[in-house]
Amino acid sequence: MLFAAMEAPSTRIRVFLLALLAAMLSSCSSNPDNPVAPPVDEEGAPTVMAQVIGSPRVKVSFKGYLTESPGVPDPTGAFTVAIYDSTGRITFLVDVRLEGVPMHPATDGTTRYLLDLDEIPGFQVGDTLHFDVVDGGTLTPPFSYVIVPSHLTLPADSAVVHQSQDLVLPWSGAIERLLVTISDSQSKSIRFNYQVSNYTGGTRLTIPARDLAGLKAGPLFVSTDVRDTELLGATGQTRQEFDLETHQSRSWVLAP
Repeated sequence: MLFAAMEAPSTRIRVFLLALLAAMLSSCSSNPDNPVAPPVDEEGAPTVMAQVIGSPRVKVSFKGYLTESPGVPDPTGAFTVAIYDSTGRITFLVDVRLEGVPMHPATDGTTRYLLDLDEIPGFQVGDTLHFDVVDGGTLTPPFSYVIVPSHLTLPADSAVVHQSQDLVLPWSGAIERLLVTISDSQSKSIRFNYQVSNYTGGTRLTIPARDLAGLKAGPLFVSTDVRDTELLGATGQTRQEFDLETHQSRSWVLAP
């Protein structure tokens, strides 16, 4: 469902037909002059977040949080991984890596692996992650996951957007939840919340010019939050779980 609010009680627009929702979200800007990122695949083919290479005999619970802030060249964030054997008991393996970097066993008494994003040189929001069990000991043969986090492709900081033009924000992947808030210098804001349990083929969010026109010209402050979850395999002790959240912020300029 998709809704917008402007200094008033929010109005929820319920869309019962996924086909109708897809058509709304995939509509193009009425004016192509607004700054938007390069177009994405127009086919809207379903995109999975994680793919397995090999045959894991353990359950992986993978969680990550990424933050991209204005004026900061590199994102921040962290990843946690918990691994369970066939009996459901949480355990450690011999060698577990993310992007080739060994993950660290937690020191807080919990049985999990940790890795801060700053330990992965050059990583940017939108990059693919490779999670590898290099040595699973007696529990599992080596296996890997290729993980593609969803994210919005946003105009750069200081980009100029216009009150008279729709703004189109493409996204990648099969987003489960998308939140976008755009605020002006007087704290008036428009907010969009998109949630779906089934992938509709939508590839972009269109912010209508009529909503932008209600904001004060000048500085705009943009905050987005994208969440992906995915379950792989049959229900049970070997079902793989992935949960990734990406937060992005920008400072734009609103012109007539």
